[in-house]
Amino acid sequence: MLSRDRGLQHKVYIPSNARENQYLLAKFELTDELLAAFSQQGGDDADSPYGYCYQQLANLFFDVCDKHGLDAGQFVANDKFIRVRYCPEKFTVESEQQLTFLYSPKYHTGSRQFINDQKRVRKIKLLFLATGPELRHYSAQFHTKVTEAVKEYAQLLELAPGAIRLCDHQHLTYDLFAKEKGVEGVQAHKLRSIANRFRAHDVVIDENELDSQTYAVVNLHVNKRVQKLVAADKTSDWPYLDLYKSLYEKFVESAKAAGLDRGIMTANDRTPVVRSKADSHIAENGELQTIDFNEKDPINGFDCYFAKGNLVDSIQFIMIASKADKTSYGYGKFISEVHQAMRDFADKIDHDEKRENLSIRVHQHIGGSI
Repeated sequence: MLSRDRGLQHKVYIPSNARENQYLLAKFELTDELLAAFSQQGGDDADSPYGYCYQQLANLFFDVCDKHGLDAGQFVANDKFIRVRYCPEKFTVESEQQLTFLYSPKYHTGSRQFINDQKRVRKIKLLFLATGPELRHYSAQFHTKVTEAVKEYAQLLELAPGAIRLCDHQHLTYDLFAKEKGVEGVQAHKLRSIANRFRAHDVVIDENELDSQTYAVVNLHVNKRVQKLVAADKTSDWPYLDLYKSLYEKFVESAKAAGLDRGIMTANDRTPVVRSKADSHIAENGELQTIDFNEKDPINGFDCYFAKGNLVDSIQFIMIASKADKTSYGYGKFISEVHQAMRDFADKIDHDEKRENLSIRVHQHIGGSI
């Protein structure tokens, strides 16, 4: 009985209507040699000097996708940050710095190219969107299929071993208060590492050669009720500073009470981007809030980033797991602590559980060179 109880402590219970996403992103530099090999003989069009090269690379990519049965490959040559999100409708949103793919894995397929033929990009990006039902169950199979396709593509381009970085991204997205809104049923997850889940399907990857990340992003919509929690000082250059400070203080208090060692709150209309790096560092980069984190050597503590003078549409709370947060079972205990923290936070701000969403996206990533 004792071992069973211990197992239960390391599981997290997620609503049955949680949405799944998986995608793999391959990136490699557009070198002088590669550009010369795929440029048009006699010179490129002055209006689109890189169009011919990108088109040849894209054509080869789509041929490889077809050969390997990959029906949602995207070729990107515009140096924009790529995001993927679940959506019942399929469309792509493009901004100055970002390219966001929204789709339902169950129903949407299709391949496209996104290129800036007037710019020599720093890196070519190949995006592989997982499609079909039960993405987590078939994630190892999809990973293997994509890896084989990328290796073949690298051979066609005569790239050196290790020239391509390939990352596998897997998400679970759900409302923390789905049950209170009438959603029946939960899924028990240990949230094993990707490598451990793959091993159960006879796909072995060496964790020592990979970067890995597990973290949660919680999204709080700043509706009228939230705005009124603290009166705005319209005479100040920072009219909503007291509101942001109050929310941040409540978040830190709840996170610490739940046993979390680190967390970040962003209220600046920037997209949080968590990256695996040797050195931990946080910076603002246009539309992006980059968060570099070393899970093996984490820096504990809490931080916040506010938008001066602006009332943001939503606030994000980012909680990142370190290696120490991974038990022999997985990351279920860590995400349970995230749940506990955000439920306590919701109580502190009188969150309307039946009418307001508190969306959680659990991210698990691995990345390495091939």
